[in-house]
Amino acid sequence: MSTRKLAAASLANLLIPVSGLLVSPFLSRELGPDNRGLYAALTLPIVVYGWLGTLGLQDSLSFHVRGGILGRRSAARVSLFAAVPLGLLGIAVLGVLGRFVFADDARHFRLYLILVLLAPLHVLSNLLIGALTGASDIRGVNLVKVLPALARAGLVIAACLAFDLDTFWAAGLFLVSAVLGVGAGLRRLRVRPGPEETPEPVVPRRTLVTYALACLPGALAAVSSARLDQIVGLPVIGARQLGYYAVAVSVAEIPMVIATAARTVLLGKPAGDDPRRVAQPARLALAAAVLACGFLAAFAAFAVPLVFGRAFAPAVTPTVILCLATVLYTAMTLFTAVLLAAGRAGWSSIALVAGSAGGVALLFALAPHGAAGAALASLAGYAISVVVAAVAVRRTGAASSLRMLTVPYREDIGILQDQLRRRGARIGRQPVA
Repeated sequence: MSTRKLAAASLANLLIPVSGLLVSPFLSRELGPDNRGLYAALTLPIVVYGWLGTLGLQDSLSFHVRGGILGRRSAARVSLFAAVPLGLLGIAVLGVLGRFVFADDARHFRLYLILVLLAPLHVLSNLLIGALTGASDIRGVNLVKVLPALARAGLVIAACLAFDLDTFWAAGLFLVSAVLGVGAGLRRLRVRPGPEETPEPVVPRRTLVTYALACLPGALAAVSSARLDQIVGLPVIGARQLGYYAVAVSVAEIPMVIATAARTVLLGKPAGDDPRRVAQPARLALAAAVLACGFLAAFAAFAVPLVFGRAFAPAVTPTVILCLATVLYTAMTLFTAVLLAAGRAGWSSIALVAGSAGGVALLFALAPHGAAGAALASLAGYAISVVVAAVAVRRTGAASSLRMLTVPYREDIGILQDQLRRRGARIGRQPVA
């Protein structure tokens, strides 16, 4: 069951970067390196706030729904109510951030303020993902993530072909697509209650808040490690280098879907299962990430200029560096997910904060090296988080051993082979049209 859930979540999550890759060449050729960097500066702060603006409540919802402390419908209500103040806070925070990012560009700052009004929508989307993760509703999580990705791909590509698309409208189409995921997530939570949730448990407000606060430092650090370089990249490394870096990220982050899928499965796993079996998604995810990142790094020199245009050839070096960083990101995500599932949110936060602090410091130190320097900063930040999280897993006993989380066992390979044989037999039995 764990293997099937991991495969389903990975395939669905794969549609997100794939849709981004489909869109990216159109945007890159339509906007050029400078405006491609500006597009990242307009959209990423809002998307990133959608992640960190939950203030740890996303992981708290997962923990409480997973343990049966909070019902699905109650989780939907909590998400809706919490999204209002968290979203308003986001509008204020993002407005202040915009003054730094667009300090010398009053026109784009005004356009950015319009886009910032969509921040509450992205906060709500991530709260719903947290609730669905705890309910182990992999299909629901996939719908919230995938529907907006497919919609924005179709809209942006059509707009690039039909119109002379500028950065503001491209960013607006990207951000507003989240409404489809929100609708799907609310429907899954409200019309699919589990039989054990009648009547629904009383909402545990106090523990929701306290666990969210324990998760908050880690949530802030995880997002800053993954995206802060692009948010502040415009004034630090310049629009052109940020454009190269954004392209490198769009390629190297493809295998990250494996880590995201494994995290979803690990956090949604009911307590009390066999530890070795529970850890199976982690082992398989890390092995898959190593293979996928190695493949992307090997073909980056050929594929990046071909797909994005020769103007983006300088993005090859940061792409290769970020492929290695993605392997470390996968290990970091898996170790911290295990800590969260074991109720060790504080240790998870410590690991993520340590890596984030190191990565941010190196981002400024390596700024003269442009996109490559930003990629090296990300690599170092993930490495710090992996080391601290690994030590925490061993000290707290969140897993029996690190080997159980990182290296596939013989039975894992056997299960994969068995499932492939079954799929092959099923395809072979299908009638030929």
